[in-house]
Amino acid sequence: MKIATGHEFHRQVAAAAEAIHPDITWALCDWDCNWTDSPEGSDLIVYAGDAYTEEWVTAMTAIAPPKWAHTEDAGIDGRFYDDMRSKSVPVTHSPGANAPEVAELAFAGVMWGAKRLGELREQQRAHEWNKLDLTALSATTVLVVGLGAIGSRVVHFAKGFGMTVLGIRRSAEPVPGVDRQGTPDDLAAFLPEADFVVLALPISDESANLIDATALASMKSTATLVNVGRGALIDTDALRAALASGGIAQACLDVLPVEPWPRDDDLWDIPNLLITPHNGSRSPMYAIRVGEMWLENLARYVKGEPLLYRAF
Repeated sequence: MKIATGHEFHRQVAAAAEAIHPDITWALCDWDCNWTDSPEGSDLIVYAGDAYTEEWVTAMTAIAPPKWAHTEDAGIDGRFYDDMRSKSVPVTHSPGANAPEVAELAFAGVMWGAKRLGELREQQRAHEWNKLDLTALSATTVLVVGLGAIGSRVVHFAKGFGMTVLGIRRSAEPVPGVDRQGTPDDLAAFLPEADFVVLALPISDESANLIDATALASMKSTATLVNVGRGALIDTDALRAALASGGIAQACLDVLPVEPWPRDDDLWDIPNLLITPHNGSRSPMYAIRVGEMWLENLARYVKGEPLLYRAF
């Protein structure tokens, strides 16, 4: 069995993988996509760690289809997935592997808005000692759009602070901690009630530009918008205008429609906007969880059992 992946992932799982199936050869790449062996003829590929580069994706599109591909991602949009679908390659992904840390960053965005940390930092830089009125979270409402592994953790954090929680998901199945839950059809009704809006859903034809000029105009002028889902969930030009005009108070974006975001774009300079570089999942625990999920499936693959975490 030949497996193509990156050095980082190999270091993490090699011993355990070879205990499951001793006859493994590895084609490994580094961050610059230099290979220890050609990936051609790989039975399995793992899109994770230092294999997670555009150059690696290009290399994978050029080889014969593998029998199975695994990815560190929860979402399954983009060129790699389009290519695997076109080749009818079974793909398993890693739902929830990054959920704790992404949810933590999302709630950090809520705290940044509630406690006016951006303004306080600017006052420090100016050597100013001015007391600001801060928001009491227990008197506020958060709307969590997308109640999967990430969104449900945001709900848990919010309830710990005594917040009222509204939630949006496609399914009608209730999520613990949500005070009032609706479907995407209820978004327009829920937005005006929210002091904080957290986006934690994948991108699709239905969710693209979910937060557009109309949605932003319906939000409170004091509201904070946090996006840890996908950049294309928000109409960036509409957000730029809303932040400039005071339509909403502030926003925190860990994801943008183009990544990296162009250095010369003035979005970077908006004072009431916090941009983080798709950083929410950057934790040693993420790679550990991805590795555990893959090893679980490797054992199933070797035994001919159905794979878990199937994306398609």
